[in-house]
Amino acid sequence: MLGYLFTRWREAGWSPVAIVVVSALVRGSYHLYQGLGGFVGNVAMGLLPGAVYLRVRRVAPMFIAHWVIDVIAFVGYALLATRLARLG
Repeated sequence: MLGYLFTRWREAGWSPVAIVVVSALVRGSYHLYQGLGGFVGNVAMGLLPGAVYLRVRRVAPMFIAHWVIDVIAFVGYALLATRLARLG
């Protein structure tokens, strides 16, 4: 979404702020299956990568950041699930 839509929205004359905010809202909306927390968290996590993309124009840093967040979440869950009953 970063590489394609940011380019198209910029070509359509959208302001950088509008591009980042709408992108973050779209990102949050396709995480609504995770509930309100998933939506809010992903909107927040969409604002920073959007701002970074506008500056560097590369998707690799966002790909790496997403991968690191996923690894931490999955590994962290696996390590903590046996220690915290409410996670299991």
